[in-house]
Amino acid sequence: MLAGSDWACTSDEDLARGAASGSQDAYSELVRRHSKKLLNLAWRMTGSQEAALDAVQEAWLSGWKGIRSFRGEAEFYSWMRRILVNGINNEFRKRSRRAALVSLDRSMDSEESGEPLQVEDEGADPQDIVGRAETAREIGQAVVRLPDMYRVVFLLRETELMSYSEIADVLGIAEGTVKSRLNMARRMLRETLSEEVGSARFA
Repeated sequence: MLAGSDWACTSDEDLARGAASGSQDAYSELVRRHSKKLLNLAWRMTGSQEAALDAVQEAWLSGWKGIRSFRGEAEFYSWMRRILVNGINNEFRKRSRRAALVSLDRSMDSEESGEPLQVEDEGADPQDIVGRAETAREIGQAVVRLPDMYRVVFLLRETELMSYSEIADVLGIAEGTVKSRLNMARRMLRETLSEEVGSARFA
């Protein structure tokens, strides 16, 4: 059994194999490595810190139960991301098409949130920094207000940088559907943000 200080030298694949053999310590290291990224994605998808925490916890529980099915054909994070996204989508389906307007006012701190436009030059105009921060907040709020099916595709494409085929595979839909939903998401964002930041940002 490796000591905690030795985990840094162990690959995700080796840790996953150890977890599949019953090592809770190996799985705990995987949780430590990847929880932040999964939490950021879940928070963006749900618009709620509480819901994001619940979703990630459920994803890790599901991952532990199914760790023996991990074959290393994809990166471990990608495998866990699929579990997380599927879990959140299931919750979306359970609540049907009920409107879910949420606010990012109770967002995580900027370091963990991964919001765009958060890194500024030291010499930047303070007024410009404020303006950009407000723009980022407006964009984030507009994304959260997208209907579930469009928000998920938009986030997987724009924040996770997944290909159309990867998104289609994860969501179980056709690539053409991915593209049409992404285009619709961008159009809705343009319309929502046209008065605040201009439509060119999402052209």
